[in-house]
Amino acid sequence: MSMLFNIPGAPLAAGLGRRVLTGPMPAGTPPPVGLFAGPYPSAISGLSGWWDAGLPGGLLDANGATLLASNSVVGAVQDKSGNGVRLLPYHIAADTSPAATMAVPRVNGYLGAVGAPDAALVNYGPTLDADWGLSHPALELGSGVAWTRYLVWTRPNWRQGTYYVNNQPVPLLHTMAGAGATILQADSAEGSNLTLFPGTASQTVLSGSLARRHSHAVILRNTPGSGVDVWLDGVQVAAGVANPLAASAKAQALLLHDGTVQGSAQCWFHEAAAWERVLSAGEIGTLIAAQGRWALGTRRGVNLLVMGQSNAAWFINAGGPQALAQGVAWYLGAVAYSHVSALAGTYLSPSRYSVIPGHPISNSSPPLFAPGGTGGTFLTNPGDGSDPLTWAAGPDFAALSAYLTGSSAVVSAADEGDIAFLVWPWSEQDSTMPYASKALYKSSVLRLLGLTRSLLGRSAANLPLLAWNAIPYETSAGVQMVRESVADLAANPANNIVVFAAQTADSNPLNATYNAATGVFSGGDPEHRDEPDLLRYGRIGAHAAARAALAMGLSDTIPAAQVPASGLPLAGGPRITHVYRASNTSLILTIAHDAGNDLLVPLQAANGAGFAVMDGGSVAVPGTVISAIAAARVDATHVVVTLAAPITNPSAAVSFFYPYGSTQIGRGNAVTDNAASLAPPVNWNIGNDLGSAWNINFPLQATTYPITLSDTPG
Repeated sequence: MSMLFNIPGAPLAAGLGRRVLTGPMPAGTPPPVGLFAGPYPSAISGLSGWWDAGLPGGLLDANGATLLASNSVVGAVQDKSGNGVRLLPYHIAADTSPAATMAVPRVNGYLGAVGAPDAALVNYGPTLDADWGLSHPALELGSGVAWTRYLVWTRPNWRQGTYYVNNQPVPLLHTMAGAGATILQADSAEGSNLTLFPGTASQTVLSGSLARRHSHAVILRNTPGSGVDVWLDGVQVAAGVANPLAASAKAQALLLHDGTVQGSAQCWFHEAAAWERVLSAGEIGTLIAAQGRWALGTRRGVNLLVMGQSNAAWFINAGGPQALAQGVAWYLGAVAYSHVSALAGTYLSPSRYSVIPGHPISNSSPPLFAPGGTGGTFLTNPGDGSDPLTWAAGPDFAALSAYLTGSSAVVSAADEGDIAFLVWPWSEQDSTMPYASKALYKSSVLRLLGLTRSLLGRSAANLPLLAWNAIPYETSAGVQMVRESVADLAANPANNIVVFAAQTADSNPLNATYNAATGVFSGGDPEHRDEPDLLRYGRIGAHAAARAALAMGLSDTIPAAQVPASGLPLAGGPRITHVYRASNTSLILTIAHDAGNDLLVPLQAANGAGFAVMDGGSVAVPGTVISAIAAARVDATHVVVTLAAPITNPSAAVSFFYPYGSTQIGRGNAVTDNAASLAPPVNWNIGNDLGSAWNINFPLQATTYPITLSDTPG
């Protein structure tokens, strides 16, 4: 299997010009429940056209029927004024295979939009088609005619993925009258202006502080003989600007396109309205009040910096970081999501990367790098017994620094400023260290974490680390050491570390043969996790990561107070709280739920996959490990586990694991909750909004520290 890595600003491709899809289109969603009670543009008399993409009911399918759900193909935006003038998807004639126009939910708070998402993945999602807009058949914009026009749009990012025009201004309103003219445009990456009548003697900058990502509402009012007045987000920003168009300029008008090759604004369309008269001051006030339905102004993006070794590379290849960022954005009501990462060997002279296969955090992990050695690793252990908190950065950290900072930096300052999380899907080589290295490992994590935060000019308080529960790897004691270490570090709020995947053993080796009907796998590369599992970890992890983002005040269009207190995952899965020794071979587990309210014991879970006890001894000095041979649901919060052999030690000397060390449970073989089958809170159906793959029964969390058996029922 080939590994694919994306370079900022370039589509992810499989070679031969073929684009790689990020996944199937999401399933439909019912209309969200909004919080806005009006007024709407229809409250103003003389409405000649009103087009509203905030809810599916304002949209039509290819057959002219009203859409019932988002994530559906749109044939037209219907005219809610009753005048029957539909807005139609627009592509230049040279485009023989345009991207589908879609009704997309949750672009602005709980409200949706219309646009053409591009299935080609680039670093910044969502990517919108470079040749898409909407067309009005005959909109008057002439200087000698009275008219008022209203438009609401969202831009998720600067132009991207075009051949030549990424940095060129984007058209918001364009008329095909005469030779054609852009009425309203926004600067792209090279500026921050919103401009009326660009390129004419009447050119007027309406705003010089347009953000990279934004939602805005504009009102244009033309009074013959007086000119054009403009309101941006309810504030008048221009008065009496001479209209350079002919007295009558009634012609096809384009929204979010200028009719040229790749001439799309790559923006979402929310709402537009038209009146063939000059609205009064009072009516303008009503229209401004109607804008209260939308969250206007600068919008937020969620960016992740991914670091690690080869499983981090496969995590990136699987789409895990992009899914993780997308899920966090869904919680925050953010308009964009992305990740920053580069594999060693991508950028040379100097080397610049954040991910390098085979390299642990420090050269303390045998046998690759001896202490005091000069090769590899992010930290250098001098081998003199010094505190890891004093160790110097290693060659890999130098490459990370060059990737992010300095004259050869690949990541722009704007993208770097967007980084909201560090993500470390990283534990492999470090988990080959002996259990006795626990204190050293924890200190080395904190040292590298501190150096990375300092590199970005951040503190622990404003840059969380997302880490996973250690994946199955070569040595059980080392895996247990890393699991316990991560749990210890995450338990200290001052470290601001969040475990985004609390169970990673419910996965297959990379490219293993797998029977989904039985859960049995064989073969594959046991040192790497399979891509479907890595992508699933990104989706699972979005919930815990989003809680951290909300706690830091990173909400965008959805305030943290509106996130339901119950019904959504907090930690990404139920957890074992008590293990009762019912007999020497029978254990009763008590389980606390996260988002679910019942337990499922699927496939190989019924055969006890992953459950084990250590009869005497400890992780540091292991006793006899007894695996389970069966597990069954007792009730909504209890599972009975049957062991392969009887326990011989007193309960106080017996430790319970799920799983022990490097044990691989396998995909589909974990005990889970039933979260996917429960009705979510209103407005919070992530599966309908982002796709059915987000409807997940969350796995039972791994035991970080073993649980001592109890002789008392729980």
